Amino acid sequence: MSDPSTEVKPLKHAEDLDLVDRAVNGDEDAVLAFQTEYQPMLERVMMSRGVDRVQAQDLVADVIAECFGAGKKGQTRPLLEKFEGRSSLSTWMIRITWNRWLDLKRRDKFKGELPSYEEEDDRAGDRFDRVKGDDPGEKLLDDDLSELMGRAIKAAFDSLDPDVLLMLKLSYLHGISQTVIARMWRCDQTRVSRSLSAAREQIAVVTMRTIEEADSDLKLEWEDFQKLCAAGLDL
Repeated sequence: MSDPSTEVKPLKHAEDLDLVDRAVNGDEDAVLAFQTEYQPMLERVMMSRGVDRVQAQDLVADVIAECFGAGKKGQTRPLLEKFEGRSSLSTWMIRITWNRWLDLKRRDKFKGELPSYEEEDDRAGDRFDRVKGDDPGEKLLDDDLSELMGRAIKAAFDSLDPDVLLMLKLSYLHGISQTVIARMWRCDQTRVSRSLSAAREQIAVVTMRTIEEADSDLKLEWEDFQKLCAAGLDL
C-alpha cells in the first residue's frame, strides 16, 4: 500500500495551466479559447469598476496582446509564461488587468511630478516606480462594491428555506455527503441533489437581481461575480 504522503496530488488549476501552455506554444484552438473566454470577461469586469467602455476595450486588448509577447517595444516575453497556477487563470488575469489600469491612472496623476535625484544612473530604473501608490485605492474591490456584493449574496442566502440552507452548509462547509444528508432528512438522495441544485440556481438569481436593483449600471454576470469574489472579496 502506497504512502499517502508520497502520492502526487493533481494541480488545482491544471486545466488552466494546460490551456496556457498550449496557447503560448501556438495552438490556434487554445489561443482562440483563451481570447473568447477572457477578453469579454475582462472588459465587463473593468467596466463594472467604472472604466469607460472604450478605455476598457483598449486596456484589455493591450493586456491580451502582451499575453502572447506583443509589447510596446516589440516582442517581449509572453505574459502568460508567468502564470504558475497558484490561483485560477481568471483571478490572475483580473488582477493583472486591474493593476495595469491603476498603473496607468497613477502615471497620469503624477505626470510631470516624478522625483529626480542627483545621482541618476541606469540602475535607478523607471522614475515612476519611486512614487508610492495609494494602497487603499489599489484594492481590486473597493469598499462600496464589496459592501454591495456582500449584501447581495446575504440576501440570496436569506431567501432560502431554512432546511435547504442547512443542507447547503452541511454539504459545502462540512463536507457531509448527500447520502448522509438524505438519511438525516429520511428522504431519497435524489431529493437532496435536486434541492442543492435548485438552491444554487436561486442564489445566483437573487444575488444578481439584488445587484441590478441597487445599481443598474453595474453590468455584472454571475460568472463575473464569482471571479471577483475569488479575486479578493471576503464574504
